Amino acid sequence: MLRLPKTPTRKEVLAFVASSASYGNLGLFIGAGFSKAVLNETPGEEIALSWGDLLEKAAKKMHIKYASVSKVGVSYPEIASAICKSHSKTQKISFGASLRQLKQEIASLTSWYPTDEQRQEYSRYLEAFDPSWIITTNYDLVIESLLTGRSTPLGPNDPLSAPKGVVPVFHLHGVRTNPEEIIIAQEDYITLFRPSEYRQMKLALTIKESTTLLLGYALGDVNVLTALDWSRNVFRGERKNYPNAVVQVVRKEDPEEAAYRTRNGVVIIETNELSAFFEEFIEARKKVARQEKKEQEALEKLAAKLNSPRGSMIEKFIDDEESRAETLKMLSESSIHLVAGFVTFLDKCIDETYRRSAPSGAFRGYGQNLAIILDIFTAFPIESFPPALFQKAAYGLERVGYYVGDSPGQSWAAKRTWDSRARELSPEIINELRNVAAQYGYMYVKKLLSAIPT
Repeated sequence: MLRLPKTPTRKEVLAFVASSASYGNLGLFIGAGFSKAVLNETPGEEIALSWGDLLEKAAKKMHIKYASVSKVGVSYPEIASAICKSHSKTQKISFGASLRQLKQEIASLTSWYPTDEQRQEYSRYLEAFDPSWIITTNYDLVIESLLTGRSTPLGPNDPLSAPKGVVPVFHLHGVRTNPEEIIIAQEDYITLFRPSEYRQMKLALTIKESTTLLLGYALGDVNVLTALDWSRNVFRGERKNYPNAVVQVVRKEDPEEAAYRTRNGVVIIETNELSAFFEEFIEARKKVARQEKKEQEALEKLAAKLNSPRGSMIEKFIDDEESRAETLKMLSESSIHLVAGFVTFLDKCIDETYRRSAPSGAFRGYGQNLAIILDIFTAFPIESFPPALFQKAAYGLERVGYYVGDSPGQSWAAKRTWDSRARELSPEIINELRNVAAQYGYMYVKKLLSAIPT
């Protein structure tokens, strides 16, 4: 399943996220709620702070009365700018100097580290997701503490890239170890919306190319909302060849059981605690992993058979249309894993049809040969047709084309097969066959295709 249904069930959403992890394009978008879930386990003892609490404490350390700062209808970046303006005025220093001090205070206030017990619990949760990347609006290094040895922190001016096997943790608003890069005030946000700004483009493209799971985050950050919009409009191609969705986990005291979509298409799953959702996901991941293992074993078994087929398997592929259809269906769904072995297997099947046609008057094998080739051409859309297999089937059509007809020495059975099935070929397949015939001088392919109306 590469797309979630319009109204997915909770079970379908969990399975989809788990499958995306297996595919290798699951990303986590983590907000302040995650750090609070990890660190604030004792009621009344808050270590991790919300953005508002962080600004209030920073203002206090800068000797600014936070209560005097207007907050009605004002965003947090605007509040941060107001703190700096007040500090600049009272300390008689530049706004830039005050902003640098605010960033230093933010860096100091976010020196949060999980305990051994917290790390043991939440490391297990994050590792279950096996994310390809993590983007966070947090300044702290809680995520890196949980993925010790498996992650690397990146600041807003770093490219979203990491060595193989290492999860890049991209701190969208900066990382506390580099206070200069922290994005906190309105003036910092202005740079995020410059034309062709890397962070904004990369965020949009990453969401477009992935299944994105939002944890501990509310969709209120304007640059994230912009990225979500861009991700849906950055290009219009709708080819469904990889899993893609935006799923948000929302914490509520009385959560709904059913999943639902917001008007902008984000899929919502509610939970009373993030840890409860993580445990729920782990069970779904185990179930999906068992099914994937079963399917992988079936693919490996089929691949081994294709590489070293017995005579009975070859005969079954030729004579049993239902079995052949099932094999080609598996091939179309997993061509990357099976096509190399299948090309060799196809050679042996085609050779067998010619062996059957060797005795005088035995023309039935040519009809079987043609039926196999047509089944292959109708099993794939042109955009996902394995090139090596297309070439093999096109050559096979040229080779058997000599025998397709009702003249002496030709196979009437093959002629009936072509006449009844030629129109099953898609216009795109026919066009590509014509291209190949022109390129390689396949005169019998040209002749067969000439009878198909254009």
